[in-house]
Amino acid sequence: MPKHQDEAAGFSYWETKGWLQDLDAVVVGGGIVGMSAALHLRVNHPDWHILILDCTTLGGATTRNAGFACFGSPSELLEDWKQLGAESTVDLVKMRWEGLRELRQTWGDDAIGYQACGAIEAFTDADLMDACNEALPDLNEALTDVLGHPPFEASTKNVEAGLIQLKGIIKSPLEGALDAARMTKTFRQQLHLKNISFLAGHQVQSLKHSHDEWTLVTNEGTLAARKVLIANNGWASELLELDVEKAPNTVVVSQPLAGLTLKSTVHHDRGYVYARELDGRLLIGGGRNWNCANEEERISKLKAWAREHVTGASDFEASVQWRGYLGVGSTRGPILRDLGNGLYAGVRMGGMGVAIGTVVGRNLASMV
Repeated sequence: MPKHQDEAAGFSYWETKGWLQDLDAVVVGGGIVGMSAALHLRVNHPDWHILILDCTTLGGATTRNAGFACFGSPSELLEDWKQLGAESTVDLVKMRWEGLRELRQTWGDDAIGYQACGAIEAFTDADLMDACNEALPDLNEALTDVLGHPPFEASTKNVEAGLIQLKGIIKSPLEGALDAARMTKTFRQQLHLKNISFLAGHQVQSLKHSHDEWTLVTNEGTLAARKVLIANNGWASELLELDVEKAPNTVVVSQPLAGLTLKSTVHHDRGYVYARELDGRLLIGGGRNWNCANEEERISKLKAWAREHVTGASDFEASVQWRGYLGVGSTRGPILRDLGNGLYAGVRMGGMGVAIGTVVGRNLASMV
């Protein structure tokens, strides 16, 4: 068993003895991927000492997402279709759908706050809407076998959907939404029951392999483990040379809005903008494709979009706002790789961590 390196530490004796000594596996990243990987490691290795490290103070990027249980809007999938081809696009949707089903079946809808609310793609660009409507028969035919039901339906009933000033909409009844905090707490409770430690606020700054173990230097001190699983999505670019990078993502939530009638989640412009009702408030996020000079300009444009296109949001003001980070790369598919010497990576969720995180975590653990 590896031993903690006392001479390199900022950790106390008690911290070392209680959490950091004789580690068999360290999972770097405490979101859906990391927690799923750790839980599957426990099944495969009942006696291992397993530790999750996360750089955020509350732990896990999962609580900084928008809680969309989605597999791709028509315009996003049409773009994938053109870039990757039909087969690869279907494979991506299949992974996302299987991940969502596994997430719901593992924990139950109540435990993750799942709502089968369906989704809407909102179009302000007539040409993009026409292209998607033209492609709908092919998309539906290709995805029906995977999803068990045609996923998309064209509509002009904007007002009924709680939206205004649009060229049209496309409905997707198979998508949903969830409560990111409730889901994370459900995962954390199971980690505790399975004796898997979770330490927040620990950023891994470097990795080094020597004598059959990995040394991890963090902002708090140094520790060692036989196996290391990298599951921190875009942050992996700071540790490894992989085709993944961080992409900042802005989310804004309004004050309570009495006139809000939005029942479904909303996607716009290839998924770059998204919105949903949340406890009587409107959540809107994204806009990273916009050429904004700074964060304030992006937030201003998100609020303007909400005021113009969402019924009851004409007086939208930001009550809560935050920034998360996506893991993106040259393609939308995840990276799952055995890097040798007990180092493994499961990263690049491409903005679909809720959908594919459970599957990626399970597959990551299976490589160990």
